[in-house]
Amino acid sequence: MTTIPYLEGPEFDDEDDDLVSLTSIFNEIKSKLKIEKGIFGHWLKPGQVDPQRLYVSRRVQRLISTLQLNTYGSFQRHFARPLIVAIRPNGKLVDVDGQHTAILDLAATEGGDPELLPCLYIEHPEDRSLQDCLEIEAAVFYALNNNRKDPTHVDKMKAGLAFGLPDAVKYNDNLVECGVYIDGYDYLGDEEGCPMTGEYQWRQAINKFGVPIVSKACSKLIELQQHKNWRQPKNQKKIVTAIRSDMVIILSTLYKFIKDAKIGGGAKEKLVSINDYIDNKLVLKKRATWYEGISGSTTGIVGALRIIKEHNDDPNSTSIGEELLKKYNLVID
Repeated sequence: MTTIPYLEGPEFDDEDDDLVSLTSIFNEIKSKLKIEKGIFGHWLKPGQVDPQRLYVSRRVQRLISTLQLNTYGSFQRHFARPLIVAIRPNGKLVDVDGQHTAILDLAATEGGDPELLPCLYIEHPEDRSLQDCLEIEAAVFYALNNNRKDPTHVDKMKAGLAFGLPDAVKYNDNLVECGVYIDGYDYLGDEEGCPMTGEYQWRQAINKFGVPIVSKACSKLIELQQHKNWRQPKNQKKIVTAIRSDMVIILSTLYKFIKDAKIGGGAKEKLVSINDYIDNKLVLKKRATWYEGISGSTTGIVGALRIIKEHNDDPNSTSIGEELLKKYNLVID
């Protein structure tokens, strides 16, 4: 196996200024690690395999996803990982991990000779029982697919942005339009903007209401976050600068209701009242008041209704009734 050389050279050029050494990352996190000293077992052996000779174990392997295969569109060698193959005592070759890569190879070369695929392989000894072979193969499959940290949606968008993936470019543009970046991530979103904790509910709000309404909600939340009740709550030393994505969908839902009711007409005083409540009275209560105990697909509606209820209970507000809420679908089915 070839060892990749470390080339000594001058200090990093500007084009490399986003690189960070793994050693420095390790030094930052090592106090949190609970890793047993020592390295165990044997490295799997490198080789090549003809996908036409492979079998899979129905007891272990996941179902083939044609949707996943079709997203690839073509076989690109530099995107494929080596297969994990086991050589059983009877000579059969078992595809332990990488069945989608093997099938993609067969599809791309149908009618001709398939590409020999790089693999790492387990060579079972001749006296190993079928049950023992299966257990070892299953343990390898489980370790490879269960223990690794799968990339989050944000991880995928950050990587996609680096090579111009259209969905990632649009995702980034939406973050910039909203004046936010995702807390804990750099090189994604408005780096000069406001941090946002989480992103899923923000993303759902974008899909449901569009960028203009969500951008308005983010702008208002960024403004409200400057208030001392939200920025540094009582008995808390830490200053909170990030807005929350669940608050984004809650306020976006409310702004969509206000927009629809304004277009429909006949509720001017009520809409002025709820806007005033958002601008001046949300921050009089602790921020958790508006999202605590709310989650899932109804977060936006439940949170918006919670704000409206508190608004209606305020003696200086013009109450918004059930009829108006039902008219513009701000109800829980």
